[in-house]
Amino acid sequence: MNNILKIENFSVHYPQKTALKDLSFQFKENETYAILGPSGCGKTTLLYAIADLLPAFCSTEGSCEQLKPLTVRMVLQDFGLFPWKTVLENTMLPLTLKGNSSQSDIKQARHILTQLKLETHENHYPNELSGGQKQRVAIARSWLMKANLLLLDEPFSSLDALTREKLQDDVIDYYNKSPLTLILVTHNIEEAVYMGKTIILLTDDGSIQTLLDNPSFGIENVREHQSFYHQCLEIRKQMKEA
Repeated sequence: MNNILKIENFSVHYPQKTALKDLSFQFKENETYAILGPSGCGKTTLLYAIADLLPAFCSTEGSCEQLKPLTVRMVLQDFGLFPWKTVLENTMLPLTLKGNSSQSDIKQARHILTQLKLETHENHYPNELSGGQKQRVAIARSWLMKANLLLLDEPFSSLDALTREKLQDDVIDYYNKSPLTLILVTHNIEEAVYMGKTIILLTDDGSIQTLLDNPSFGIENVREHQSFYHQCLEIRKQMKEA
């Protein structure tokens, strides 16, 4: 498996604190990663660094570089939807801004909305949607752009447990059908074990505590397996010991 992203001795400094400290890691093509750690340890900062979206007042050391050209898409916790645009318009937004959307793109967008059970809502506005439906629109937009690197910044954290699990299933189903590199930031241990083939634990100071291979990843109905809960318990134990 080819490496597509290399982080080496990488640190990020804000004016008042260091968010990431001396990270070294390489992300592989078509693998999934879950990043866990306490609040404020730099998880979201790492995603923004990968997406080249760090604010100008940050300073960095080391390197965070793409090893091949990547099409990067990000799904945010707050959905990132424009309230004055419909579901279909929000889904199509990146192509519309580029000025190159076509009838085939609209057809593909509608196909994705159908996959995510939003076909009856394409003319609705965000204020007419539930939280889970809004997040599905944000996911649909990222799928339409055919990314080969998908960044997920706690996208399900505000949702109820069953809606959260269904959207996790939708994302993994999409990944299985259209492999890409997926990097998820989450506070939820069970979510990390379900979605990450490799789990990266960060410490309070933004350094890597440990890297874990996840043998539970990809098992059918894995949430019903004892191995899933043993893995969650092991990670919880390691996080407490950090």
